[in-house]
Amino acid sequence: MTFRSPNRVVELEGINYVRGIVQSHQSIYHEIAGGNDQGNDGYIEFVLNNYATNFGVFVQIKSGKSYKNKTDYIIPANNDHLKYWSNGLYPVVGIVYDPDLKKAFWIDISEYVSHHPVCLNEDKHTIHVSTERTFSSITFNSFVNHFTRLIQQYKSFENYGKSLDYFARLDEPKVCYEGLKSLYANHRDKQSAWHYIISNFGKIREDGIHRNILGLLSNYAANPHIFWNSNNITYYPPIQIKELIAKLLSTHFGEHEIKIALPYMREGINRGSFSFSVFLVIDMVENIDQILKKVAFDKAMEVGDRTFCFWLYLHLAQRNPPEDVLADIEAFFNYSPEAREDEAIAGMKESILAREYLPIG
Repeated sequence: MTFRSPNRVVELEGINYVRGIVQSHQSIYHEIAGGNDQGNDGYIEFVLNNYATNFGVFVQIKSGKSYKNKTDYIIPANNDHLKYWSNGLYPVVGIVYDPDLKKAFWIDISEYVSHHPVCLNEDKHTIHVSTERTFSSITFNSFVNHFTRLIQQYKSFENYGKSLDYFARLDEPKVCYEGLKSLYANHRDKQSAWHYIISNFGKIREDGIHRNILGLLSNYAANPHIFWNSNNITYYPPIQIKELIAKLLSTHFGEHEIKIALPYMREGINRGSFSFSVFLVIDMVENIDQILKKVAFDKAMEVGDRTFCFWLYLHLAQRNPPEDVLADIEAFFNYSPEAREDEAIAGMKESILAREYLPIG
């Protein structure tokens, strides 16, 4: 039997409580994967009158009795977190969930740090969360109103300039990631923001930032497994931005960028997986099959990576004349003899010979 920490159960209860309230009001809760959060657990995007505002807040969620005082609730913070929040390019909110009361309470952390600058000189600091601000279905609209009055401040060109400056600091991963989050949270309606994000991808050296960029881009890829209807059409990405992203990917994604993306697909390209999301992103690149073929014939790549890359190429090359693809298979076998024993490659060859089409995912 595997051990499941009781603390983790309480943490998930708090996250699910917040998520449930957000979604019940038609707003969007984006969970941030552990290890990539840099002090945030999620991002809440506000939807007003059935229209996504393209604005929201990053959220830090605390759950459990350890965050409860006699009179209020607390969020412990060290100096790194305080400075991180102080330099934030977007609003950050703290939410404490009480599992006994099944209630939550919130505080505007960005506002708090701004009003208490002395805390930035402390190694550790405790932020007190009043019970006057409850986070519930009844109070959600007032919660939204508190932050939407700040929209212009965070969407200003001054903030945009700071976001670009942060994102350009490639040798400082935390700062670069901060810029990326602000560009997406506050400025993803700007075409130039996507130009900087996509053109910078190959220059970034931090794996976590690569993963996040690919995840963000996948929101704009054509996904055959998502069906748009009256209940979710609000969240459909603007057509002009989708077309721009496809054009930018075709311009800036070459062999180097595809090599960066490949490891994120090695877990298996199955529907609903992150691997499948990455595949949808690279499939937006014009002539992606030819790029994959070049990478597959690159001796600098490890054998397993080259074989996987060629298998991926075959899936996309099914659109090409079968005789050309079969010739490529024989050329690859001569170039990499061990691939003859690969069952996945053999299966693709049989399908192409039979003029069958095998979908991916």
